[in-house]
Amino acid sequence: MLARHAEDMFWAGRYLERAEDTARMVRATLLSTVAEPPAQAIDRMQNLIRTLRLEVPAPDEDVQTMAEGMTPSPPMLRSEAGLGIDVQAAATRLVASPALAGSVVFCIGRTRENFRSLRDQIPSELWEQINQFYLRLRQDDFAATMEQDPFHTLDFIRVSCQTLNGVFETSMARGEAYRFLVLGQNLERALMTCRLIQTRYPAMDGSSYDEMALTLRSVSALEAYQRASQSSPLAADVARFLLVNGSFPRSVLYCFRLSETQVEALASNGRPPPLRRLGQLRSGLEYADFDDMAANLPAHLSELETGVREVADLVSGYFFRNAEAFDLHSQAISPGASS
Repeated sequence: MLARHAEDMFWAGRYLERAEDTARMVRATLLSTVAEPPAQAIDRMQNLIRTLRLEVPAPDEDVQTMAEGMTPSPPMLRSEAGLGIDVQAAATRLVASPALAGSVVFCIGRTRENFRSLRDQIPSELWEQINQFYLRLRQDDFAATMEQDPFHTLDFIRVSCQTLNGVFETSMARGEAYRFLVLGQNLERALMTCRLIQTRYPAMDGSSYDEMALTLRSVSALEAYQRASQSSPLAADVARFLLVNGSFPRSVLYCFRLSETQVEALASNGRPPPLRRLGQLRSGLEYADFDDMAANLPAHLSELETGVREVADLVSGYFFRNAEAFDLHSQAISPGASS
């Protein structure tokens, strides 16, 4: 497989996962704010924006958007100090703004573009599904629909992403293209789970079921957690489940194991740098004393997030000749940086 095609497939997996995770987190956050006072709703949305690393809009974004003939997106943050954010406007922008790197529309657009360059290497059903999905997101009424009926819209996005996952899981041969797609997907999933725990952990003091439920709903883990842990609201129990549960597909450990399997299959011989680094991360998490880890969890989560970024860099350096730098992609764009 050509290196540029492998890179396109890897990043298609990352962008697709980013879109689905964003939709899940926005839905869980909006659901949690339905019966809450405005100040608490704003706090929840700000926590979500921090989780997605989209705290500050890119400079000159609206200028560029107007130059392209589109309506400017509402600002993510109000300019007046202390006023916080417009929760619904922020949710709509996280989903429907094509100019915001990291939004659902932006990520699905990148996924479609990457799949378009691989039309001869992917199932026709996969291209048809991503194309139909993208065209619906870019219809003129989509932002208004998100504003008026956010839960139905977010469910549509989640189901569409799950349909895409089902198509490639059931129709792609387990060759290099499939393995790079799954590798990118699981590295992004591990990264987003680490960010979620890091942002939500301080709010889960064990006294509120709602705080625990919001965190778990953000990764569709509430029912699985309830079956495994009898609904303990303790932050340490929630973090343990999302980090080291070996059977839940969105736990960090599960993602590391699956990513390691893909890299091992892609490396025809030896143990290349990305495989060694993944093995270090996986074994360090799998065999760690979680009680010791929980005593300084923020530092450990930062190390895991840094480790995932290192693996992504090593994958690019080892497999993709002339690969783009990781920091050029939306997942790594720093707040205030342009794409």
